[in-house]
Amino acid sequence: MKKSLKGMSILLVIAALSITAACSNDSNTSKKKETTNDKEYVSKTVNNMNMKINSIHTTDNAKGDKNMVEIKMTIDNKDSGEASIGAGDFKIKADKKTYDVFPQGNNFGDVIEKGKKLTGSAYFELPKSVKEGKLIYIQNKKDAATWDISIPKAE
Repeated sequence: MKKSLKGMSILLVIAALSITAACSNDSNTSKKKETTNDKEYVSKTVNNMNMKINSIHTTDNAKGDKNMVEIKMTIDNKDSGEASIGAGDFKIKADKKTYDVFPQGNNFGDVIEKGKKLTGSAYFELPKSVKEGKLIYIQNKKDAATWDISIPKAE
């Protein structure tokens, strides 16, 4: 009887440690969400391509006065044929200036087959003073879709 009681005690300790570990992982996850911009952005559709901003994340790029801003997006091709799109089709306008994608970033870009989705990131190097702006999708040299965005603090 003592052996089964000892075994039960060990199981209870293991269960308590597991619950504690699970709770601490949840708190780390929520802290990470606070440092990224998890604002809900409205999807925009241009030529049957549904574009959605999933999140915006900022890191210090060690250049003193600039940050690296990553905008994660999902593009859903609802057209009857394939469509081509890339991060280079987007710009940020802020403080009366226009910023192109950072060319050395791991930017998304591909041909999307009909009915398929593309998820990826567009990287922008922005001055640390930029706190908000407009993300603009450019098509045929015209603004085709615009989102008001907030730039979160760098981690």
